[in-house]
Amino acid sequence: MEDGRIKNGGARKGAGRKKVVDEQKANALFVKALKEKFNKETDDDAKVHFIKKVLMESQRGQLFLAEHIFGKAPQEIKQTNLNIDTTDLTDSEIKKLSKALDEQY
Repeated sequence: MEDGRIKNGGARKGAGRKKVVDEQKANALFVKALKEKFNKETDDDAKVHFIKKVLMESQRGQLFLAEHIFGKAPQEIKQTNLNIDTTDLTDSEIKKLSKALDEQY
């Protein structure tokens, strides 16, 4: 299909999921930093301390943990389609619609 677009889609350099080795390396760096910061001997001790003393102390941290433990709730998006040609509306009708939408959302 020729519509003037150039190189839209397909494989690109740097696209896609990072390699597992890179993820493991980043994880190891974070754990090492946590162990040093909290003066802990084991990886698990450092992670537990971080969860208890950092994440659980803030509402955002608690939300983060809840979403990762129980799963994130689906986001509901309410859509309305009025199918109205606005050129036929009077100013008073537009104001009524605007007020109704403001009250709804």
